[in-house]
Amino acid sequence: MTGSLLRPGPERGFLALVTRFLLVLSLVVCVVVPHSFQVPTAALLVVTALLAALGLQFTRWVSILLILYCLGTVISVLYLFIGFTNGAPNDAIIQSALVYVASPLIWIVISTSLIQRLGVKRTVNWLLVLTWAAIASIVLFFYAYFAFGRESVRFLTEDANINVSGGFAGATMLVYGSMIFLAGAFFAEPAVLRWRLARFATPAALIAAAATSGRAAFLIAIPIGFVLGTLLRPGLHPRYVEGKTGGIPLLPAIGVLGAITVGVVILNTVFTQLDLRFIAELFWEKLTSGGGSERVEQADALWAGIEESYGLGHGHGVGVAYLRSDEFPWRYELLPLASVLRVGILGTLIYALPFLVGIFAVAQRFQARELTRYDIYLSGGLVTATIATFTNPYLESYIFQWMFFLPLVALGQRTVAPSGAEQVPRTGSSLDEEPLASPLKY
Repeated sequence: MTGSLLRPGPERGFLALVTRFLLVLSLVVCVVVPHSFQVPTAALLVVTALLAALGLQFTRWVSILLILYCLGTVISVLYLFIGFTNGAPNDAIIQSALVYVASPLIWIVISTSLIQRLGVKRTVNWLLVLTWAAIASIVLFFYAYFAFGRESVRFLTEDANINVSGGFAGATMLVYGSMIFLAGAFFAEPAVLRWRLARFATPAALIAAAATSGRAAFLIAIPIGFVLGTLLRPGLHPRYVEGKTGGIPLLPAIGVLGAITVGVVILNTVFTQLDLRFIAELFWEKLTSGGGSERVEQADALWAGIEESYGLGHGHGVGVAYLRSDEFPWRYELLPLASVLRVGILGTLIYALPFLVGIFAVAQRFQARELTRYDIYLSGGLVTATIATFTNPYLESYIFQWMFFLPLVALGQRTVAPSGAEQVPRTGSSLDEEPLASPLKY
């Protein structure tokens, strides 16, 4: 299967093959075992970005993203200086510079190279493969923990723990961050998975993983992805509705609902110690309470800090009275509010510009009925990951930033070949065989 997913195009040679391998390896590591090997992963990303940059083509979309990145970098540098003058610790300044200046550029380069070398379709296929790899890692984590003890899985996370008691289940696995994107993307458009049996089994497996994760953000990604896909599906290119590969738009939704029902039944049968009603009640309580008492207290403290600066920002690395982490006292889970605290309202809007441009691209295709199934899949993952930043600082992780920059790059990187086939503008080496009536206009 890897041969079809990593098929060499016109750009051949040893260096090209090594670059493709490192691109896919970077994605595998960051999706399946995020933060398990932080220093090697950081080195891998830097080397991959350097090699990927050698063959990068600066298309109009890449140029737009780089301009927006430069605007964000100006804001970051300005507020790093302001934070330093306001007493931010050196560790906070260094980490903020890596996360807000170095890491986004690395991921823009890696994501662009992935799309230009492999294509949108093949990249999405890799994400589908990694969905099952991530699910398998969760199963192995649970098995190894109960069979061999905590030490057997400590290499994945130092704080390895599983709590299964009182009808509740949860584990300290960082792969659940990746699952937020993968679940939201799949439930937005399950039809990207061609194998019908896998298309039926995947939602059941995702439901089981979410119910045993103890993560509200993972659970809520499923209905958000499903609703978003339902809303975007009328904007699909007519081929998907009228052609042989299309069918009735409601059929994917009906199939997913059936698979969810089967998954819930199996989950309730196999995990007899779980109380699905209790899990649902905890999820609803956390959702309606704004993410729990800790996040509510964070929000109050952050709002107080924002008012103190009149919405202008205190600078990167500057915290408020509320202490969330002894190790990183300047970091908070409510990233949008934390961003306003640090760089102000205007700075936060500049940070958000790439995502707003991505929304515009999807809206333009929707209006013209030129969406592909890959557009909907990637949009589902991007939206659910973005919503998760209101309760988790995933965007401040150099490893999890793939969830934001990969879909942004993919949503705007394509043009239309004379034959009507969708292709990567770099060399035409990666035909996605998905029709678009006309190229996007920016």
